[in-house]
Amino acid sequence: MGVSKSGSASDTFSLPTRPVFRNRLLQRLPTEELRRLRPHLARVRLAHGDVLQRAGSRIGQAFFVEEGYVSLVAEAAGAEERVEVGLIGRESVVGSSVLFAADPASSLQAVVQVSGTAYGIRADVLHASLEHAPVLRSAVRQALETLVAQLAQVAACNSRHTLPERLARWLLMAHDRVDGDELPLTQDLLATMLAVRRPGVTIAVSALGAAGLLRHSRGRIVICDRPGLEAAACGCYARLCQFVAKLEVLVS
Repeated sequence: MGVSKSGSASDTFSLPTRPVFRNRLLQRLPTEELRRLRPHLARVRLAHGDVLQRAGSRIGQAFFVEEGYVSLVAEAAGAEERVEVGLIGRESVVGSSVLFAADPASSLQAVVQVSGTAYGIRADVLHASLEHAPVLRSAVRQALETLVAQLAQVAACNSRHTLPERLARWLLMAHDRVDGDELPLTQDLLATMLAVRRPGVTIAVSALGAAGLLRHSRGRIVICDRPGLEAAACGCYARLCQFVAKLEVLVS
């Protein structure tokens, strides 16, 4: 078990005596702020498909991702179609809108795409903690601003660029958030995330594979030529990297 489908942490680990955080926001907290926050953090498993937040529901917990990554998904009218509008990994936090309220509502669904771990914290506790933790407050604010910029850039990308360019951009974003070169992805998932038909994804994946940029098999994509994949992506990827780099500088 990991995070339950209702978004509550259902399987936790004890926090190590001297935790070495992989989440970059937690890494940058001063000792005193981390000391106050630490008793409220619970390390949780994130399993593929776990829903951390549901669109229209209150946010019960925020998650500082350590391993794996989480997709932010928007639903079209009637909830028949979905499209991914953002990715969050260890560079940020899922639930940054707690900056504004102790129990904010989510406008997007947050679903785990690659299994891993995170440090979960109750949304109301994190909101209250921000009052006495200026570095943490600044980090969460910048995380939220970075997320908004990412959402806007991805929306522009989806409306302007070709499917192969968008696919290369998406694969690079996912690659940035995992260890190693293997991505556990199906073409059905890619089609859903990019809001296109499966045959189009099959053609685009095959083209990138024929160029030697990746290898693909059932449920798995391996990045073989990272520089080549960057050259195949649209310019949106570079802009998205700039947003993340700015976040890391501002919270350091």
